[in-house]
Amino acid sequence: IPMSNKTGVVRSPFEYPQYYLAEPWKYSVLAAYMFMLILLGLPINFMTLYVTIQHKKLRTPLNYILLNLAFANHFMVLCGFTITLYTSLHGYFVFGQSGCY
Repeated sequence: IPMSNKTGVVRSPFEYPQYYLAEPWKYSVLAAYMFMLILLGLPINFMTLYVTIQHKKLRTPLNYILLNLAFANHFMVLCGFTITLYTSLHGYFVFGQSGCY
């Protein structure tokens, strides 16, 4: 672990792989896990949205809450998981400091 900024060892988490935090294979495992979540999450959430919208019997107040959760989770899979996957493949946050805002 780097000790201080004066040594020049500390690198920005936006410019270089952060392999002192974890070994590269751990980043690969995280990327594989995120890929699996994307493959499972997209069709499951889409199916939930599609079935609830198509069948009028399923339009109950409780199912509207579940529909809202599926809709929010769909965007989480599309945005959050894909960013984590891409970042894990590279070992650092590739979108830079402006991507954090």
